[in-house]
Amino acid sequence: MLNALVADLRLLCRLHDREVDAGLLDELRRIPVKDWFSLAFSTPEATTGLDLVGQALTTLPDPADHSVLDLLAADYADIYLTFGARVAPNESYWMTEDHLERQEPMFTVRDWYSHYGLAVNDWRRRADDHLVHELEFVASLLAMPEPHARLDAARFMDRHLLAWAPAFFAGTAARAGTPFYAGLALVSLSHLQATRDLLQAITGETRCEPPPLPGDGVSKDAEEAGSYHPGAGPGW
Repeated sequence: MLNALVADLRLLCRLHDREVDAGLLDELRRIPVKDWFSLAFSTPEATTGLDLVGQALTTLPDPADHSVLDLLAADYADIYLTFGARVAPNESYWMTEDHLERQEPMFTVRDWYSHYGLAVNDWRRRADDHLVHELEFVASLLAMPEPHARLDAARFMDRHLLAWAPAFFAGTAARAGTPFYAGLALVSLSHLQATRDLLQAITGETRCEPPPLPGDGVSKDAEEAGSYHPGAGPGW
């Protein structure tokens, strides 16, 4: 079961790591979206997200042309690179009053990695507390045979990943310019919540709800967690 969960998390890592290209789109379209993941999750948000991603992939031209790939790349950049969507994929932004990157949360996360002999390749290019690195860390812990690594995966999710990622995903779902990335946000959050529930069942580590995010209005998107509204942003 854990090996399949690790594969799920690594697929999420790839989808959030960089924009999709023609080759990846072809691979994704070969399998129904509901079968991408081994872990079952059936919240209303998950259903909406899976539907959005599935509809996006079925309406794409086959093969995807440059206009579609450019649109996806631009949306990816707005969400993950340029702050164009007014969301940030880094813990420090959400967990500090001034909403800056590479602050104390990054160094705390770095200590977690170091405890297991892990380190990011280039923290100046992508901070240690970036979504992808935190996902990779959870996957790495779950791939380890030691039971205490699973406990730490649960604790890390409570103290770090799930303390801020829900706000990021909610903002992304509301502001993404394409149904693909809006749906991916909803699917990702639903999967992470289900992952934490499974870890509670496996380890007995009771889930701890995070405190409210600091700052004035930083959690507004989380409070207004919506989904992609067709017509509110560019389509294909």
